[in-house]
Amino acid sequence: MTSHLSSNGSNGTKAHNAQTFSIRDLPKSNTFTSNLPPDDLYPTPQSSHSAERQKLGPRLVKNAAYTYVRPDPFPKSELISVSKAALRDLAIDPASIETDDFKDTVSGQSIITLSPDTEPKADGIYPWAQCYGGYQFGSWAGQLGDGRAISLFESTNPSTNTRYELQLKGAGKTPYSRFADGRAVLRSSIREFVVSEALHALKIPTTRALSLTLAPEARVRREAVEPGAIVARFAQSWLRLGTFDLARSRGDRDLVRKLADYAAVHIFGGWDQLPGASKSKEDADILSSAPSLPKDHLEGSAEHQQNRY
Repeated sequence: MTSHLSSNGSNGTKAHNAQTFSIRDLPKSNTFTSNLPPDDLYPTPQSSHSAERQKLGPRLVKNAAYTYVRPDPFPKSELISVSKAALRDLAIDPASIETDDFKDTVSGQSIITLSPDTEPKADGIYPWAQCYGGYQFGSWAGQLGDGRAISLFESTNPSTNTRYELQLKGAGKTPYSRFADGRAVLRSSIREFVVSEALHALKIPTTRALSLTLAPEARVRREAVEPGAIVARFAQSWLRLGTFDLARSRGDRDLVRKLADYAAVHIFGGWDQLPGASKSKEDADILSSAPSLPKDHLEGSAEHQQNRY
């Protein structure tokens, strides 16, 4: 029997009679993959879907923001907990969590945006893993990426007009797994599930957790051999500084600009919603920087002249 984590946090969704959907009928989009360049080796959902799953593992990826890659589910899984607050914020009908559609989606057993026995469409919504870089132990580590997280789709709650990106953590290897196994253990998955929703209930900005799925027969090796698990988690965006850092470190100016356009338009609501250049580094000047400027508008003079880029 699935348990429920109670939480009063709601991101402003106060009406208990707001419109809700089953996970199959939930409004879905793929803004991220529609606006940013894919991995050249698997440039379409079909090219990735037809590849052997083991060929979608670790390698270097350049000039791309993501790779299309499907989850690699555990042979057996069990849904053990779902967050009520997450259901509310995603506009998912609580009565639908016992359906096979919901359980199979959050465990990676099936791709809800793909009809059974059909090939994905070129412009269809298909799972992906993001490419980014970062620092580890104080040193630049180069390409990192979603090594065990696979995004399924985006969904916009019609009551709040807030778009979220839902992904599975522990769903198998991706091109960004490096030397890891692409899995998550139950111990750390419980921690992420509980702490994410607790922080949200305390009104502390955080990523969110929808569900926790146990893989009762899986044995994942860490410090010891532990049970496996998958967390279905979500955020308004999984874009991060490392997404820009990797492209910058490679001198990929074109990708940096595409990422900037995506962030400005699809995360912050448009270039005209962002501040312009500030007169100084003082807080008062930064906060008073003029918004409503097009991205190509030039500010400053001589060698200090610049636009939004």
